[in-house]
Amino acid sequence: MPKPIIPHRAAALALIALSIALIAGCQGERSGPSETFDPDQPVKLKVMFSSSDYFYQRYGNMLIGQFPNVEFEVIEQPSGSIEEQKKAILASQPDVLLLSSPLYEALAEDGALMDLEPAIERDKFDLNGISPSVTELLREGGSGKLYGLAPEFSTSVLYYNKDLFNQYGVELPRDRMSWDDVLKLAQRFPSEGTEEERIYGFEPESAQGLFDLILDAGTAIGLTPISVDGSNIVIASDSWKKIFASVMQAYQSNVLHFPSGDIVEQFRNDLFTKGRVAIKENEFFYYSTIADKQRTEPNSKPLNFDVATVPVDPANPDVTNALSLNSIFAVSNHSVQKPAAWEVVKYINSEDLAKVESKTMNGQIPVRKDYVPNKEIFNIEPFFALKPAAKRSSDSAATPEFKQAFKELASNELHLVADNAKSLDEAIETIQTEGQQLLDSFLLKATP
Repeated sequence: MPKPIIPHRAAALALIALSIALIAGCQGERSGPSETFDPDQPVKLKVMFSSSDYFYQRYGNMLIGQFPNVEFEVIEQPSGSIEEQKKAILASQPDVLLLSSPLYEALAEDGALMDLEPAIERDKFDLNGISPSVTELLREGGSGKLYGLAPEFSTSVLYYNKDLFNQYGVELPRDRMSWDDVLKLAQRFPSEGTEEERIYGFEPESAQGLFDLILDAGTAIGLTPISVDGSNIVIASDSWKKIFASVMQAYQSNVLHFPSGDIVEQFRNDLFTKGRVAIKENEFFYYSTIADKQRTEPNSKPLNFDVATVPVDPANPDVTNALSLNSIFAVSNHSVQKPAAWEVVKYINSEDLAKVESKTMNGQIPVRKDYVPNKEIFNIEPFFALKPAAKRSSDSAATPEFKQAFKELASNELHLVADNAKSLDEAIETIQTEGQQLLDSFLLKATP
């Protein structure tokens, strides 16, 4: 028969058990490197990047100069679904990872990324020079913690032709306009003339048609076409109906221009650089397009333009969902070379490298405002003016297949309205009803 455990012995055993649990818990936490980096010690690092050639072109050669004893092995970024990418990363075991926002969020949730905060604090790495919006996005993706750093970000703005506005007596665009404001400004420009000579009031960036533009305008004010739980189409709400009406009015006024063709054709036939579009929505890299056109077309007239922030929700004018991060650098929590991996991530996001990169235009916006290329001759303030909007759970609730089918349904209905074959209210009701049937069908297929 076992001996009874006396109280003080039980307390001692409980204390030992608690200590073991705490040690185990600490070992499982996503903490920074416990050792400091020794630059004289040879180290081999696996870096996950888009391609080996681009890694050395963009960062590798400078990293070799900075860390001569570090040998780099580049592992190409995996493709496929998030789960497929996670499996590939687990198999290849990179030390440094280049991540998109969705993959960053998934790996952070799984505990696969190192918490950078202790190392940032220890090394006194300066976050103050980095756009607060970018740091906020990273913390949001890490549930409040910082598991990655991004040297660049993307957002859209409104480029506008000041000469056209002055010519037609229209007040210039301003920061923090609503989509309704923008579309009404566009309608104050003439729509007459031949296709080869006429001007347009507005050209959206990525919208390929009416429904894309409606979705952009709706999401800017916090609307989603699908309910938060992902089970219902909510496109027939009064708020959505106002968006439909505003965009349809601009479309029927014949002041909207939707780019067509591939990237080369769009560059060649860019109407904004030809002085034939009053307002064009685009990203930071478009400034390079304007500069290239001015340089390569000797007979082109210098373009007198400026930029304003992308349209926002008037009820919440300081935020936008147009901010995105496509180049997040993180350290694997499974790496045995965390000190060296952190040094690489730190250098890629450093002020020193930002200075070097400020001499070139790579299409993205540097997170360090002081080192944005051409900031002396180009208004960069609208790119930094807005904060990121809170994520909505229904944004990713639908599959790509459903989104495509729903877009086709809505686009067909809107073209009937444009052809005066159907009223807008009737079209919205059809989109709501048949869209719900589509969603129900897709949800049924997804049920295990």
